Amino acid sequence: MVEEAEQETCVICGEALDGVHETACQMCGGKFHQPWRRDGEVPQCGHIGSHEEALALVFLCNDCYLGERL
Repeated sequence: MVEEAEQETCVICGEALDGVHETACQMCGGKFHQPWRRDGEVPQCGHIGSHEEALALVFLCNDCYLGERL
């Protein structure tokens, strides 16, 4: 009998992640929903920003973006 792998959940909404429409927060490391297409039904649980010094995109969960997570 093969055990099913436990699905990871979003650190913001607590719903299951699908392995595609997700990313990890650059501040806390928590995984959250990030829709990669506009027509998807995935919640937007974070923000994409830019880091001017590193010339890179950064992904932040809503809590870190709003300064609510320590």
